[in-house]
Amino acid sequence: MQNVWLSLSAVGDSRWLLPMALVLLCALPRSDARLKWRWLTAIAVTASVTLASKLAFMGWGIGIERLHFTGFSGHAAMSSAIYPVVGALLGGSGRHARVIGLLSGCLLAFAIAWSRVPLHAHSLSEILAGLALGLGCSTWTLSTAPPAKRPAVATLLAAVLIGMILPLSLPHLPTHQVVIALAKALSGRTEVFDQF
Repeated sequence: MQNVWLSLSAVGDSRWLLPMALVLLCALPRSDARLKWRWLTAIAVTASVTLASKLAFMGWGIGIERLHFTGFSGHAAMSSAIYPVVGALLGGSGRHARVIGLLSGCLLAFAIAWSRVPLHAHSLSEILAGLALGLGCSTWTLSTAPPAKRPAVATLLAAVLIGMILPLSLPHLPTHQVVIALAKALSGRTEVFDQF
């Protein structure tokens, strides 16, 4: 079962999610400009709030001890900001198919978020906060009226696949280590807070 949790967690990593979302954003037609800007803004807000919460705890110990909250779960937040939108887009222009795609994206985001519990990566409060943040942002993204004409599902699926394969050609970026280094630089501390 551990391998299942690790695999789910891997598809919720930002180094996979961000390239996939970027390629998909580029594949959407110009007529989808409003949706593109909303989604790009939602992703940026989700990433910024998550990063700020992690820096606040690592650099200054700001968190909620009784809830074991040390910052938003990045996997939960980013997955729920991206996968529901991807699912809705892959669902095509039909309302029923779009709802199924949206629900599939939400279920994947929930599974990724839950995978962080058995892996002891986050507390339940951090996961729920991440899901709330990401789902709020994806809901805002999808609240824009869809254009009458959608690109072919095959085009969108190809964009998703290219976006997911792209990170294989990039060097591994240890994002957690980068956040730790940033927290040290901003706070002036030699060691970061890692628990209450």
